[in-house]
Amino acid sequence: MASVDLSHVGPQFGDERPVSQGDLNDLRDEDLGALRPVEAMDKEGFWQEVTRDGNRRNICGLSAIYVTLRLLAGHPCEILGYDQAPDPSGQGVVSFCSAVIR
Repeated sequence: MASVDLSHVGPQFGDERPVSQGDLNDLRDEDLGALRPVEAMDKEGFWQEVTRDGNRRNICGLSAIYVTLRLLAGHPCEILGYDQAPDPSGQGVVSFCSAVIR
């Protein structure tokens, strides 16, 4: 079992403007897009999905997730859930997910 955060977005993480509801929706779509290759155990696809924009979403678990996918290649993965923990003031949001690799 391993645990890492996904995205860190908003002024508290160096972004210029507060996080809106629209930003949260966009973030969800982008994060879920990055998790598709994780569920497929595609380490290169995950790396490319996150780094194509310079890791704009500050996914701090990028290297840990990549290494996990590399070490456990060939094992099935299932994303169990996804959520976000937004600061009510809009100053930041951290996203996270749960997954199982069998």
